[in-house]
Amino acid sequence: MKIIVGKTSGFCNGVKYTVEEANKMVENNKEIYCLGEIVHNERVIKDLEKKGMKTIHSIEEANRNSKLIIRAHGELKETYEKAKEKEIELLDLTCGKIKAIRLKIQNKLKDHYIVIIGKKNHPETQGVQSFSGNHSFIIEKEEDIKEWQKDFQASKKDKVYVVSQTTFNSDKFDELVNKIKETFSKVLVVDKTICDATSNRQEETRELSKKVDIMLIVGGKKSSNTKELEVISKENCKNVYLIQDVDDLKEIRIEKNSTIGIMAGASTPKVVVEEIMKHLEEL
Repeated sequence: MKIIVGKTSGFCNGVKYTVEEANKMVENNKEIYCLGEIVHNERVIKDLEKKGMKTIHSIEEANRNSKLIIRAHGELKETYEKAKEKEIELLDLTCGKIKAIRLKIQNKLKDHYIVIIGKKNHPETQGVQSFSGNHSFIIEKEEDIKEWQKDFQASKKDKVYVVSQTTFNSDKFDELVNKIKETFSKVLVVDKTICDATSNRQEETRELSKKVDIMLIVGGKKSSNTKELEVISKENCKNVYLIQDVDDLKEIRIEKNSTIGIMAGASTPKVVVEEIMKHLEEL
């Protein structure tokens, strides 16, 4: 059996910072909340909750004058306003790249209609859109473009600023931008804000999946960047499995002479990959 682990597997710098800071905070505070899943990984969440962090799903659940972590994906603009009303101290761990996108948008709002290419139900895109004013739209697939064009025409704007969800599929972003350009004749400013770590991981996954019999994608079931790695792997490998931890390997038949590729999502701890490798080596 041959095992190849992607060099770009595991925590990106943004997630690493978020998890490290959250651990410091739970050690120094008796009552601390996190609004939503701090990262999309059950192992990370459970470890922090054991130390005292409470995951909530609405800011209304947080007590007045308490402390609240803003997760790596960021939050809605109205969340910050409600926190101020309730005198809640925010510990903002929003990824720096997402904060940078929000700042870029603020500088374009006056003259541009804002388009965010990404997943409509993802907390990052929803959070970014909340900072994008009334004239903004999330495009996830080609069918959304016609609906966006109607809204754009009604806005009376003549310029469009396009950004991306940081963990969106790079190739899909390019395809959607090209589709927009086919019928769009006004000023279009495209800013491909996909994180470098995401792009590099996706490219390595594509190349690795060409060389192996089985591809194991390790990460949370809700993780957007992890799901993209699964999609990319299936382009080249017939046997692709998205797993959360070593227990999921029990459901997978692995021949002893197989070549196995392992790639972990941006919110997957290194220890999980190590446990999976140890299990495979024991087979």
